[in-house]
Amino acid sequence: MLVLRWEKWLERYAWQILGIFTTLYALIFAAAALYKFHAFWMGFDLGVHEQVLWNTIHGHLAEVSPFGNTQSYFGIDIILVELLFAPFYALIPRTETMLFLQVVLASTGAIPLFLLLRERAKSATYGLLGALLYFASLPIQYAILYEFQIRVIGTVFFLWAFLFFERKQFKLFLLLGILAIWTRSEGGFTLAAIGFYGLIQRRRWYWIVTPILFGLGWVLLCVKGLIPLFRTDKGFLYTLIYAWLGNTPLEMLQTFVTRPTYIIAHVITLEKALYLLELLAPLLFMPLLRSDISLIALPSLLLNLFSLDRMHWSIRYHYQAFVIPFLLIATLYALIDLRERDRKNPKNLAALLFLMLLLANFSSQLIIRSPLIHLATRPRDSQRIAFAQSLVNSIPPDAALSVTSSLGSHLARRRELYFFPGNVIYPPAKAEKGTYLLADLHEVADDLALLRQIQTSKNWQTLVEKQDFVLLKRLSP
Repeated sequence: MLVLRWEKWLERYAWQILGIFTTLYALIFAAAALYKFHAFWMGFDLGVHEQVLWNTIHGHLAEVSPFGNTQSYFGIDIILVELLFAPFYALIPRTETMLFLQVVLASTGAIPLFLLLRERAKSATYGLLGALLYFASLPIQYAILYEFQIRVIGTVFFLWAFLFFERKQFKLFLLLGILAIWTRSEGGFTLAAIGFYGLIQRRRWYWIVTPILFGLGWVLLCVKGLIPLFRTDKGFLYTLIYAWLGNTPLEMLQTFVTRPTYIIAHVITLEKALYLLELLAPLLFMPLLRSDISLIALPSLLLNLFSLDRMHWSIRYHYQAFVIPFLLIATLYALIDLRERDRKNPKNLAALLFLMLLLANFSSQLIIRSPLIHLATRPRDSQRIAFAQSLVNSIPPDAALSVTSSLGSHLARRRELYFFPGNVIYPPAKAEKGTYLLADLHEVADDLALLRQIQTSKNWQTLVEKQDFVLLKRLSP
C-alpha cells in the first residue's frame, strides 16, 4: 500500500520533481564549471572556442588563429550550432557565459529521456527513473565539465530526435537530427544509424532512407566539400587520428583486408577493454539486451576505438557524446522489456533492476570518481591562482599572444592567439608568433629548453619570472 501511494504521488508531481532535479543539476554543474575555470584547470580548446564566438560577434565568422592551414574553425569541422551561441555571448562576452549556457542546455537532456520512458512504460515514475540515470551518468558529467565542447549539445539533440522518431513525428525528428549533426560532422554517422534502426523496426521507407542520406551525405559534404574550402592544404585534420590505417580510404580498406592482426593489435587492447568496462558496467551491461538501439552508438564507438589517442577512448572527455545517449536508452528499454516478460511480479523485477542500476552508478561515482569529487579533492593554490590572474590582466587585450594551455582559456578575446609550445593540432611554427609569450612552467616541462632558448634570445625581453610563470615581450617584429 505504501509503495502504491508513493507511485501515485510520483505520478502526480512528476513534472515538478523533474524541474527541481534539472535545476539543481544545472546549478551544481554550472558552479563546478566556473570553479574549475577560475582555478585555471581548463585547457586551450576552451580559448579556441571562445575565439570562434568572439570573432563572430566582431564580424569575423568562426575565425580562429592557432591552427595550421586554416584561419577558420570551419577548416577543422563544421559546427553551425555553436554559432547559435553568438547572440547570447554578445550580450555578456565572457567565458563564463559559454560555460553556463553549455551546462544549462546539457542539463535539459533529462527531459526527452523522461518523456521517452514515460510514454514507453506508460508511467511517469519510469520517466523520472530515466532522468535520474541521465543525471548519474559519469560520461555526461565529464563531458559537461570538460571545457566547452559543442558535442555535449549534440547529446541533447539526439535524445530529442530519438523521442520524435519513436513518436513518429517525422518533421521534428529530422529537424533535431539535423541540429545534432550540425554540432560535429561525425554525428552524421549516428543519424544514419538511426535510419538503420528504422529498418530493423520496419518503418516506412522515408524513416529509413532520409536519415541515412542526410547523415552520410553530411559527413561526405563536410569532409570532401565544406572543410577543404576553408583550408589551404585541402585536407582534413582528423585524418591524422587514423593515419595508422592509411592515408586514403582505399589504403585503410586495404589495411583491414590484408593486415587483420595489425588491426586487432591496435584495437583490442587492455586499455580499450577497460574503457568499454567503464561505459557498460554502470549500466549492468544491459545495453547488450537491446542491440538494435545500442547499434546506433556503434559508429561513434568504433571511431573512438580505432583512434590511438587516449582521449577518444576515455569517459573523461567529450567523445562519448554520441555514444552514451543510446546506451542509456537501450538500458532503459531493456528494463521495460524485462518488466513486461515477468507476468507474475513485473513491478518487483523492474524495481530490483533499477535499484541495482542506481547502486552501480553510485558505486561508479566513487570507484571511477565523479568529476565533482575530483574537483572537491584537488588541491587549490589560491596564491598561485591570484598571481596567474594578475599576469592575465597585465597583457594588452589586443596584443598577439602565445600562451600555454590553461592560461590560454583566459586570454582568448583577441584575434591572434597561439598555443605554446605547439603540437600536432597547433603547429609549433605558430607558437612564437605572439608579441607576448606567457608560459606556465608546469605545462612546458618537456619543452623547457625551447622556452629558455627563446627567453635568452635578443629578440625577447623577460617581463616576469615568478612562481613558475614566465612572461616575455618581443622586442623585434
